[in-house]
Amino acid sequence: MSLTPYLTLLEALRISCHLPEFPDPLPSTQLDLKLENGPTLTIDFEEENESLKIFSQIGTYPLEHEKIILRKIAASNFLWTSTAGGTLSARPDIQTVYFAYRTPASSLSGGEFVNLLEKFVEIIAQWHLFLTGEVDDISTDLIKPSSTMNSGENIPLPMQQSQGIIIG
Repeated sequence: MSLTPYLTLLEALRISCHLPEFPDPLPSTQLDLKLENGPTLTIDFEEENESLKIFSQIGTYPLEHEKIILRKIAASNFLWTSTAGGTLSARPDIQTVYFAYRTPASSLSGGEFVNLLEKFVEIIAQWHLFLTGEVDDISTDLIKPSSTMNSGENIPLPMQQSQGIIIG
């Protein structure tokens, strides 16, 4: 298997976000993007099946709000109405919420990959605000059902000047 599809997608991301060149060769197939004032988004390429795993540990919640959080997650995940095809999940043992998306790397063009990440960032940013108490509620119709991760909407990703990028 080859890293070529992954490297092509990373190059599109690098150009779109005005990032510095990535090391050649990459130190690993995992790339962490630290979002400004938010969680870290991880992109991981699985060489065995040439698929991308995109995920984020969005944040934690107080135990007393667990029932509300788990209901919001379930409502958002129902037929992917508020997740644009991704999956929200929780680890109740540590009161932590995650968001993940998986797709074959070859199914995306560079532009579609950037759009997918922008949608992903939009969703985790909204959930991060909700979990940190910066907003009182999160709508379970945050993302319209017809809106998918690669819908083409533009949401800003971290730029080089934000110093919010971690490669490793």
